[in-house]
Amino acid sequence: MAKAHNMACLRRDVDSQATLLNLMLRDLLLHSQVEQANKLISNATFPDSASNNELCRYLYYSGRIQALRLEYTTAFSNLSQCLRKAPTNTGLGFRITAQRLLVVVQLLMGEIPKRNIFFNKGIKTELAPYLAITQAVRRGDLAIYTKVVSEQASRLQMDDTYTLISRLAQQVVKAGLRKLHVSYSRLSLQDVADRLGLPSATSAEFVVAKAVRDGVLDATIHHEEGYVQSHDLVDVYATKEPAEAFHRRIAYCLTTHNDAVRGMRYPPDAYKKQLEASRGNRRGGKSGSDDKTDEEKAQELEDELDDCDY
Repeated sequence: MAKAHNMACLRRDVDSQATLLNLMLRDLLLHSQVEQANKLISNATFPDSASNNELCRYLYYSGRIQALRLEYTTAFSNLSQCLRKAPTNTGLGFRITAQRLLVVVQLLMGEIPKRNIFFNKGIKTELAPYLAITQAVRRGDLAIYTKVVSEQASRLQMDDTYTLISRLAQQVVKAGLRKLHVSYSRLSLQDVADRLGLPSATSAEFVVAKAVRDGVLDATIHHEEGYVQSHDLVDVYATKEPAEAFHRRIAYCLTTHNDAVRGMRYPPDAYKKQLEASRGNRRGGKSGSDDKTDEEKAQELEDELDDCDY
């Protein structure tokens, strides 16, 4: 396939080039060669004039590779674009697969997907396990999350999302810590362990320390007394978080605009046909002799010259 892809690039065969690139990415993902697939994406260029279906497949494979490599923001962008470009009347299985992966990536980013996503027509049953996992992450209950994942393990492995979902335990703990941080200004480490389902207060102390270091909580750990003291809530608009969210929305809108402009481009040399048609209309207003083609006029001129010679 690599040799065929190279030959398609040399011959500028756009359809073969896009199809072979997607087939190579699919084969590498089936064999769990994520780094090789990432190198292929970085070294190969997907043709701009390829069909929309091949572009959707390429965006899905790219998003999956980036999600496995912990590049969740880029994966979310590619998967969102993939679902936006996917056909709405056909390809239900592809849209379900892409939507599953997008839900998991959103959870890994610390976001909660919208509820109406799970109740769209045709995908409600397929996304039922992911709705249960989303509810567990939203509650911040590690026990419920572990129970749901263990019950749906075979289904998640069949969907090839078990590896990504197994990373969600940290997000569940962070969500639970946020709720405790909002509800209590001071809480003992043993209560934190009991509420989050952690084995001991020592484990809770390590989890809280990591959350404080990552910026999830604004609190102080008192090791000797064995409690966590939350700081006063800071005005969110005084931080950079609104600006970053606004920047993400602007980037999404610009990407959508550029895609729309690219989709409305005229085909190559389309203006020449319009120019020829306008010239033909102008010639149509003249005498009937002007309707003759250049070849007919040349033939008549040759005949006249031959008559003159005689």
